[in-house]
Amino acid sequence: MKLQSARSQQKHLSVAVYNGGFALVREMRNLKSDGPVEEVHFLGVAERVETDSIIVKGLDILEQNYDYDLVSKGKLLERYINRNVHVRNSEIGEEWEMRLLSVSECIIGERADTKEIVIDPAGELILPALPEGLLLKPALVWKIAPAAVDQEIRVSYLTKSLEWHAHYTLEIKDEGFQFDGWIKILNHSGAHYEKAELALVAGHVRQEQEMKNGDSPILYSRMQESLITAEALPDRLVYRINRPVTVMNEQLKQLSLFSAHGAQFKRAYQVRSGDTHADIQLEFSNSSENGLGMPLPEGVVKVYEAGDSGETFFTGEGRIEHTAPGKNLRIYIGKATDITSDSHEKLREKHGVHEYITYVYKLENEKTESIRLLVEHVIFDPIWEMESSSHDYERKSSSKVEFVLRIQPETTVELEFTYKVDKRREERGY
Repeated sequence: MKLQSARSQQKHLSVAVYNGGFALVREMRNLKSDGPVEEVHFLGVAERVETDSIIVKGLDILEQNYDYDLVSKGKLLERYINRNVHVRNSEIGEEWEMRLLSVSECIIGERADTKEIVIDPAGELILPALPEGLLLKPALVWKIAPAAVDQEIRVSYLTKSLEWHAHYTLEIKDEGFQFDGWIKILNHSGAHYEKAELALVAGHVRQEQEMKNGDSPILYSRMQESLITAEALPDRLVYRINRPVTVMNEQLKQLSLFSAHGAQFKRAYQVRSGDTHADIQLEFSNSSENGLGMPLPEGVVKVYEAGDSGETFFTGEGRIEHTAPGKNLRIYIGKATDITSDSHEKLREKHGVHEYITYVYKLENEKTESIRLLVEHVIFDPIWEMESSSHDYERKSSSKVEFVLRIQPETTVELEFTYKVDKRREERGY
C-alpha cells in the first residue's frame, strides 16, 4: 500500500533563509494509514532540494528516492504510447479513437476503425485516467518495512534558490533623517511556504556551489518594528520574524525591518592621495538614541536629500557592513563637486641612513559653510616615522595615517607633513 503525505497534513513549517542563496526547511506532519504501508510519498518538497541534506525522524526508511516526474504535455503523452486515446473535433462534431504510436516530434496515431496512420490529428486528445506513478508535485518517496503508520514525523532539508538580503533608505531632513530598513526575500526554490515560521541567518556559510537567481515579481509586506527580533547563533546572527509569513514560489517579498525617525548624523568628507574631489561620507551611531540599537545586517543604503526648493532627490548609495549596536555606520555616497584636492610629493631627500619625504595636500572648500575633512594617506614604506605635520593625525595601521581638518567656508588649506624612512633597517628587513 502507498500512502501520500500532503502539505494539508502539516502541523508545523519553519524556514531559515541564508544570505548565500539557500534555506533550511523543517516540517512536521502526521502520518496515518488504514492498513500496512510499504511506500510513503512525501509531497510538496522544493524542486531545488539538496537530496543529500534530508533528515527524517519518526520513520524507519529502507530506501529514499526524489521523484520530480511532474505532469507536462510531453511526459503525459509518453505514458500513453501504444494505448488508445480519443480525438474530439468540436468544429465538425466528430470523435474517433486511435492508438498512440509516437509523440517525439509530432503526434502519430493509428485509427482504431480504419487502421490508417494519422499525423497531428485536428482536435483535442481525450486521455484515459492519469497513469499510476505520474506525480503532480515533486515528492520524496520512501520505502519502509510494511506496517500500519499512525505517527508524527519531522523532515528537514536544504534547498537552493531561496535567499535574503537587507536594504535601506535614508532620507535626510534638515539636520535629522529617517532611516528605514527592509528585508528582501527571493524564492526560486520551486515550492510555496505558507504561514511559515521564518528566520533569516546573517553571515557567510560555506557551500560547495555558488547559486544564482533571476528576477521575480515583487510583493511588499509592511511589518511593525516589534515583530522582528535578533538572536545569537555561534559565529552568526539570526533575525526571527515573530509572525507566520507566506513566501510563494517565484516571488520577491519585502518585510520592514525598522523605521527610525529624527536621528542626528554627521556629514564628513574624505580625500586620498590622487583624489581631485572629496568623497561624501554620512556617519551616525547605531544606538537607541537614534531610534536604532539593534544588530543591522549588511546591505545597500539609498540616500535621498532635499534641495533648496524643498524637492527631494536621490543623491547616492553605499553599502554598510554587519553593524553591532553602539557602533557607527559610515555610508559613502559619491563625490562632492565643491571640495577639491591637489596632492603631490613636495620633497624627498636623504640624510645618512634616513630618507625624508614631504607630502602636500592643497584642499579647497568652495561651500558657504565649514566642513570636516578627513585625509587618508597610505605610506608604502614598511618602516617609517612621522617627523612633522601641520595638522593633527592618527596612525590607523602600519601603513595608513588619517588627518582631520576643519576648513572654513570658501577657504583653501594646505596640509603638509614629513616622515622619515630608515633605509638601513628596511634593507635588513627589520
